Amino acid sequence: MNEDEFEDFLAQSVSALQEKQAELEQLYDLSKMSRWTLDEHAGTLSFMDELGRRLRTFAVTPIGTFASNRDSWKWAWANDKIEKPWRERADKLRSLYDVTDYDLFKEEGEFAVDDVMAWELAAMAVQHLGSLGCYRTPNREVFLFLAIDEVVN
Repeated sequence: MNEDEFEDFLAQSVSALQEKQAELEQLYDLSKMSRWTLDEHAGTLSFMDELGRRLRTFAVTPIGTFASNRDSWKWAWANDKIEKPWRERADKLRSLYDVTDYDLFKEEGEFAVDDVMAWELAAMAVQHLGSLGCYRTPNREVFLFLAIDEVVN
């Protein structure tokens, strides 16, 4: 893929993610949920109301982590802080290198990105996986980006 083709792929991925995020919000009001919980063993992300009642659960694939304090990204498949079985689900993101020929998709260590680029990487991952959208876990400094693959309940 040449640079122009990559820019087109990126633009299409970002646009598609924006549409998917709007649809997820319209259908499930995720931004209004009081709490969330992640079950790495099951590979699920659940949202609860203010009383702790589970309202919606999604199957998810980890994409990567963005450390805002260091402006760095690490792919989930290369992150040993993510449990191995769940990390292996993210392994299919390595094939983004085969699609694009861009080395950043096979980088095993941390590399420099800003918040905008982190969302762009997530958008390309969501597009590649054919996922419903993305959820970025709220945190102080390190955010986990998750591809929302399907509704479980």
